[in-house]
Amino acid sequence: MDNNEELEYFYLQKKDIYSTQSILASLDSKLEGTIYAHSSNDFLRWPFNAVNFFRLAPAGEFENVAPESFLSPADGETLKKITDELKSLSDTKYDFDKQERVRELRVQKKELLKKVEENSANRKSALIYKNVVEINDSKMVEEKFPQFKNTKWPFKEQMPYLTASLSDFAKVVQNGEETAIFGGPCFFGEYEVDMIFSMKDGSQKVYDFTTRRRAVKDKVSQEAEFTKANAHEVLDVSFKSHKEFLTSDEYDAILYLFELANATNSRLVIPIPDFSYEKYLAAMVESLPGEIQKRALERFTQISAPIIKMYKNLFEFFKAAYPSVKCELMSGEEKNLLAQYYEKRTQYVEKTSAKRIISGIAEKFESVKDYITLPALPFYLWGIKNILEVDYLGETDSFWKCRKMHKNEINLSALLYPIKISSDGWRTLFSTELQYKEYIKEEDYGKR
Repeated sequence: MDNNEELEYFYLQKKDIYSTQSILASLDSKLEGTIYAHSSNDFLRWPFNAVNFFRLAPAGEFENVAPESFLSPADGETLKKITDELKSLSDTKYDFDKQERVRELRVQKKELLKKVEENSANRKSALIYKNVVEINDSKMVEEKFPQFKNTKWPFKEQMPYLTASLSDFAKVVQNGEETAIFGGPCFFGEYEVDMIFSMKDGSQKVYDFTTRRRAVKDKVSQEAEFTKANAHEVLDVSFKSHKEFLTSDEYDAILYLFELANATNSRLVIPIPDFSYEKYLAAMVESLPGEIQKRALERFTQISAPIIKMYKNLFEFFKAAYPSVKCELMSGEEKNLLAQYYEKRTQYVEKTSAKRIISGIAEKFESVKDYITLPALPFYLWGIKNILEVDYLGETDSFWKCRKMHKNEINLSALLYPIKISSDGWRTLFSTELQYKEYIKEEDYGKR
C-alpha cells in the first residue's frame, strides 16, 4: 500500500469517530441547552465509532415520561393523588355528591396539566441516534432505570449509553413481572479470520471474513462478488483463524449481561452467532462446485469450534460467579435451542411487512433474519415479553426492526453502548489489527 492509499484508508476509518461533545459542536448546539450541561468531561469526550445519523430532539422522546416528572415534587404528588382519586370515583355517575367532587378534581387536574404542558415545552434537548435511541450518561440511565445503580463494570460512569424505553423496563422489574436480558458480542472481529481462495493458476486471494477487504484497493470487492465472478477459477476455499483469546470488549459484553440480569432478577440468553456466519458463507459459495462448498463449510465449522469453546468457558465462568442468574448460551452447537428459535420465529419472518425490512442483499438475507429476530429470543424460548437488549450501538437497526416486527407482542427496551476505541487511537477493538486487540487470557478472567 503506497502513502496515498494509507492516507485514504486512514481517512475512511477516522471520519467515523465521534464523541457527544463533537456531535453537539457539529450541530451548533450549546451545551447549556441540552441534558448534558452537567455531564462529566469523560462522558462528553468518550470516543466512539458510528455512522453520522444524529439529531437533536426534546429529551425523553423514547420514554413514556410521567406527567408528574415535569412538576415540582409537591405538585407531582398532588397530581398523582388526584389521578388516583378520580380512578376510584369512576363508577359514581348516579351519586350527586361524588360527581361534584369529580368536577372539583378535574378542575385541579386541568390546572396542573397546564403546568406540565408549559414545563415539557421547555425540555432540554438530547442527541438522538437513527431516530431510535437517545444518548445518555450513567446518571441519566439511573434516573430512568434505578436498578442500573446496582451494576458494576469497567468505565461504567464514563461511557455514553444509547437508550429507548428504559423506564418501561424499570417499571415491570419494580412490579415483579417476568423479565429477560438479551445481548452479547459478535462471533469474531476484523483481522481474526482469513478466507482464502486457492485459484487454478496457483495464486491465492485472501479476504478478511468480517470486513471482506484487506486493503483500500479491495474496499469495494467482496467475497460473494469475487466468487460469482471467478467461480470456474476457484480450486478450493479454506480459512485461517488468528483468534486465540477473547478481547476485553467481548469479555465485558458478557459481564454487563450477567450484572444486569443479577440486578433485575431477569432471565438471560446470549447467542453466539456462528450459525449466522455459516448461512452467509453458504450463500456466498453457492456458485462453486458442490465439493468445494462442502469443504468450505466443514472447514469453517472446524475453525469455529475453538472460538465457541472460548465463549462457553467464559459463560461457565460467569455462571459460577452469578449462581442466581438463570441463563442460556445459544450457539450453532445447541441444536434443540436453535430448532425452537427457528420454529417460534417463523410466523414473524414470513409476514409481508417483515420481509420488507430484511436486507435485500441475497447472500445476507438468511443471516439478517437472525440479527433482526434474535432480540426476541427470550420470547421464543420462554414466552417472556419484557426484554431489555444490552448490546453494541451497531445493533440499533436490528433493535428497532425487531421491535417493529413484534409490535404488540413484546416490550423491547434498549441499553446500547459503543465498542471501545483500541490503543491505536482511531479504530475500535473490533476493527483494529491483532496487536491492538487487547486480548484476555482465561487465567485473567475476573481481574477486570
